[in-house]
Amino acid sequence: MGPARFLTRRHLLLGLPAAMAVAGPVAAGDGGADITFRAYRKGSDIGRHQVSIRRAGDVIQVQVEIALIVRLAGLLPVYHYHHKAEETWLGGRLLRLVSSTDDDNDLQSLTAERAPDGSLRIQGSKFSGSAPPDIMPTSYWNPDFPRRNLLLDTQNGRLLNVQVTQPGEALPQDVPAGAVQYRLDGDLKLDIWYDAQRGWVKTRFAASDGSVVDYRLQE
Repeated sequence: MGPARFLTRRHLLLGLPAAMAVAGPVAAGDGGADITFRAYRKGSDIGRHQVSIRRAGDVIQVQVEIALIVRLAGLLPVYHYHHKAEETWLGGRLLRLVSSTDDDNDLQSLTAERAPDGSLRIQGSKFSGSAPPDIMPTSYWNPDFPRRNLLLDTQNGRLLNVQVTQPGEALPQDVPAGAVQYRLDGDLKLDIWYDAQRGWVKTRFAASDGSVVDYRLQE
């Protein structure tokens, strides 16, 4: 999930962040939450980003699925993206993450597992090695996601360096009062909002052609 990096070969779309240590609460109750966004580009619905979060004691299980299709003139498919990931968290830290991605026929994957020394062992299509214990994956649901300057690309294992600010701009109409906006720059560029209960409520980023991709939360 993690959106804002994936580019079409025809330069029509997407910097999608793909499809987020859980030091904070899971946003919709102790049992977990189901989060669904529709993604829009130039006024057209191009697909969905879904997150299912389940908590049992100190263990949190997360499933992420992103499915996008860009069509020329609303008819001819010119780009497709499908990402699936499963995360396991224990005691507020990522224990394991497995993902597979079809980025317009560019197949990518990631397996990350907690090592005895506390670090994460990364085996990905773009990076293999170790990552720090508190690194945050780019799955966005975790309200601590924008509190990190080093992120794990859930699509391929790359380590992403980012700078995070709070621009304090007026809230979009579909964002509740009291929400906080974070702006990421560097290896991942996007704006993301969390509400007063620390739930993920919106994401927005620029596509490779300069158009804006807008995530709208579904009730």
